[in-house]
Parts: sequence; C-alpha cells; structure tokens
Amino acid sequence: MAIGEIFLGSFFQVLFDKLTSLTLDYAQREGISKALDEWKVMLETINAVLDGAEDKQLRGDRLVKQWLDDVRDLAYDMEDLLDEFDIEATQAKLNAESSTSRGQLKRKFSFFNQSSSHVSETKVQEINGRLEKILNRKAHLSLRENVVDRSNDTNKRLPSTSLPELQFFGREEEEAQVLELLISDVQNSDATLSIVPIVGMGGVGKTALAQRLYNDPRVNNCFERRAWVCVSDVFDVLDITKTILQSISKWPCKDKDLNWLQVKLKNELSGKKFLMVLDDVWNEKYGEWTSLLKPFEAGAKGSKIIITTRNRPVASITGASPYPLKELSINSCTSLLAYHALGARNFERHPEFETIGKKIAERCRGLPLAAKMLGGALRNKRNPYEWEDTLNNRIWDLPTAQKDEVLPVLKLSYVHLPSYLKRCFAYCAVFPKDYEIERDELVLIWIAEGFIDGRNAKDNILRSRRNHFDELVSRSFL
Repeated sequence: MAIGEIFLGSFFQVLFDKLTSLTLDYAQREGISKALDEWKVMLETINAVLDGAEDKQLRGDRLVKQWLDDVRDLAYDMEDLLDEFDIEATQAKLNAESSTSRGQLKRKFSFFNQSSSHVSETKVQEINGRLEKILNRKAHLSLRENVVDRSNDTNKRLPSTSLPELQFFGREEEEAQVLELLISDVQNSDATLSIVPIVGMGGVGKTALAQRLYNDPRVNNCFERRAWVCVSDVFDVLDITKTILQSISKWPCKDKDLNWLQVKLKNELSGKKFLMVLDDVWNEKYGEWTSLLKPFEAGAKGSKIIITTRNRPVASITGASPYPLKELSINSCTSLLAYHALGARNFERHPEFETIGKKIAERCRGLPLAAKMLGGALRNKRNPYEWEDTLNNRIWDLPTAQKDEVLPVLKLSYVHLPSYLKRCFAYCAVFPKDYEIERDELVLIWIAEGFIDGRNAKDNILRSRRNHFDELVSRSFL
C-alpha cells in the first residue's frame, strides 16, 4: 500500500489551487467556467470525507479502498485536463497581447470562443460523469464528513507507561550518554531545570529508552520526585499538570482548574529535585510550553525533564540541545526479532531460521517497532517457508492485528505535517524503494509540480525552497 494511495487529501489542494486560478481565466467562457465551479464544489464534498475513508481503508475495508483508488485516478486525470486548460489559457493571453501590440482590436480571450479549442468538451462531460458516480458511491459507503481527527489517531495507539520493555537491545551507548545527562549537574549554569529532548523517527525506540532510564536505580536515587506522562497528540496543559500532580501526591484533582493544580504542583516540587518524562510530544507552541513549565521552576537545581519527540522543532522550543536517536544496528534488530519470534536472544538454537531471520531483520531498517511487530507476526510460525513468505511481503502486508499497531505510529507523523509538506512528502512515493534522492532535483520537481511556488522567490529559487526539504528531514521523514 503506497503512501500516495493512503494520503490522497494532500493532492486535492493542488487541484483546488488550479481550479481557482483557471476559473478566473475562463470567466468569459461560460461552459468551462461553470464546469470548473461545479468541479470545485464536488471535490470539496469528496475532500471532506477523505480522512474517514482513509481511516476505513487502513482497517481493511476493500470497497472503500476501491473507491479511493477511483478517486485517485480521477484526480490525476482531472489534473491532466486542467493542465490542458492552463496551456490554452496561456496561449489565449499571448494571442491577445500579440494582437494588441500590432495595433489590432483587442478581443480579450476571444480565443476561447473559437471552435478549434484544444480541449474537448467530451472530456469535460466525462469528468462530470465520473465525479457524479463517485459522489453517489460515497453515500452507499456510509462515509461522513470530518469524522476523523488527530485525537482519533492517538486513541488507536496504546498510551505509553513508565514500565520498561522486557528485553532491551543495542542501546547501551545511548543509555549511558543520556544517563550521564540526567544524573550530572549542568556545569556553569544557574538554571534550576534542564531539558533533555530525545529526538527520532517513529518506531526508533525513544519511549523504550526513556522507560529504561526512568527505571534505572541510579536515576531513582538521584531524584526525590518522578512522574511519567504520555502526552501524545493533544498538548493539554491542564491534563498534563493534573497527571503529574496525581503521580506525586494524593491531592484529589477532579474538577480543579489550572490555577489550583499549578499552585499545588509548585508546592509539591518546591525545593525538591525531580525528574519528569513527557513522552511523545508534538506541541510546537512556545506559549503553551512556557505555561506548562511555570510550577517546575520551584524545584531544586539539577531537576530534569525528558521529552521524546519526532520533530526537532518541538525540541527547539525548549531551548535545549536535542539528543538524536538513530536506528538500531542489524545485529540488534536481529536479536530483537529473534526474541519476539522465538523467545531467544539469537538463532543459535534455531539455525534453520538464522539466514532468513537476518534478511527479515534487514527489512526492519533499524526500527525496533518493526522488528517487534514482525517478530510477533512470526511467533506462531515454525516453518522456514512461512518466514520466507513474510520476507517477500512488506510490513504493510502483515495481518491486520499487527498492521494496526504499526500504521498509526507512522500515520500520526504524517497527520501533523503542514499541508504544503504533505504534498511534497506524498510525491516521494513515486520513487522506487531504496532510491537515493538528490535534494536539489527533488526540490525542482516539487516546484515544477506546483507543490512549491517558485515564481516569487526574491533570491535563488533552490536556496529559498530547500527549507521544505530540510523541514521534512527535521521531522524524521527523510
């Protein structure tokens, strides 16, 4: 299942932009102008249910998947036709300007009224018919508008806890480095509070590392107060504060306002050295972050907050240097796969699976979550041929129970992208697997496709538009 098949909504904005622009150019051509207006209305109706449809597709609804495939095909054909309209409109403008420059009577866009129009009216009617059929099928599929939001994606994921994984592989160096950051005081600093942002892509093991550190006896001995909060999608200052206060005190917090909660939390932390873990943070709003931190300033020097996040911009609002978490080594992925598939740390007692197991581990690309889910899918398979079948399938082809655990983790990253970055990232699905993409080549393609406006750049277009690429890198997409 390609990214382009799942996240169709990002492409619709391109169509809306083209329709808006062309409607103005075709103001004098009544038939085409009316069709463009109708298309925009129908596309807006389809776009309103795309989130719900994509969500149903992820759950395995084949009828919805076919509907989305048809919507995608129609969108591409519509874009091709709009490009033809654009060429015709541009030619008409050039003709009008040429006529005016020769002193002839200016007939604005009279070119549109000629019977030799390059765009067939039949194509317009065909698009209309396909749009109407898609809208009719929408009703039969029970697709409703605006039924999926970010919090729904969050609810599909099991909230994290402070309890660590039963087995932990390949993070000894990272664990030692972050542990040193936690238990050592910052030199030459008067700051009471230090932030330790652990940054990495979804599924790379940020939460597992934080859990390991949170339960380390040396950490327990270093801090008087500890609390763990799974923040995830919704950064609610009141709820986060309430969770922390309930973790470190016996105060009844039901129906209390933020002021009451923060005053009590400040009193609980006053003069005490504490460790807080804020897991899976997405908030990039500086004001909400500073509001949350108000009670923490009362703690003793050496207090720490660990945040785990996929986005460097989240870490930047804290003012702290991010600790980037890279992918696991192949050997560590192999051990993790063997543990979840066979209950062993390696394949010594199962040599018949060793070769195929290492190949499957390579498919995990260093992501512990993928190794864990693949291992779980193989747990009841004791025939090497069954492991071969898994190797020849992508992780998206796992049984529904496993697939549902992986996709929400990755989809949530996409949901949080700004619309202009969604279009740019979704386009990358056209490249073959493992293709090495040249940055400047990709940026130029984005500009050519209309995903990035390259017309109004005051300086070098490439230099000014590379920030889109850099932002996708900072959000762990590229």
